[in-house]
Amino acid sequence: MENGNKIKAIVYALMAAMFYALNMPLSKVLLTDRSGKEMYWNHNSAYYSWIKKTVTNCTNILDVGCGEGSLVRFLDDGYKKITGIDVDGPCIEKAKALSKSDKEEFLCCDFEEYTTEKVFDAIIFVASIHHMDMVKAIEKAKSLLSPSGKLIIVGLSKPSSLLDWIIEIGRVIPSKIISTANNIQNSEELNVPVSYELPKMDEVRSTVKRLLPGAGIRYGLHYRYLLVWNKAGN
Repeated sequence: MENGNKIKAIVYALMAAMFYALNMPLSKVLLTDRSGKEMYWNHNSAYYSWIKKTVTNCTNILDVGCGEGSLVRFLDDGYKKITGIDVDGPCIEKAKALSKSDKEEFLCCDFEEYTTEKVFDAIIFVASIHHMDMVKAIEKAKSLLSPSGKLIIVGLSKPSSLLDWIIEIGRVIPSKIISTANNIQNSEELNVPVSYELPKMDEVRSTVKRLLPGAGIRYGLHYRYLLVWNKAGN
């Protein structure tokens, strides 16, 4: 009976992955900043539009591990105040050089050492939390959130379970098609530091369950997991 339930779960997961892939746009996805300048596309910026919808009503935002500031520029609507921090000096210098808005602020610092009197409506980690101690990063982010703030993570991990591996394999072809259509520019090409020392997915699930009650994790198509946690009520 247990094996039968596992098989059903696998079948449902494959069906869900196929449905998700078929509903992803296979043509070029145009990302632009507030000035209308076209931005690059990769497996991180693929989720920028989703993030933008998630922070629609947020006015004070922190992007942790901002790289050269592309997400900050994408979210800048002229009203939001957005801070980007990164430990990499050259990335922050590039972010400052590209910034054309007084609503954007960039700081070169380690998140664990970051101090501020601000509280944020949203704190975002895009492919950055695996560069840090995840427990410490989440605990600090929670302390910097406003009472109604939200934590958003677009993260990377290694598969743990059979279901994780099936989803990982099922993402390969549709992700490749979409990446080709959008002329993918990897972080390495943009001189943004990367790390492939990834936590296992079961470690991520365990940490999230313990520190972020009520948060749901879902799989993104481009080898990422997506998470939103609302501080209100927790």
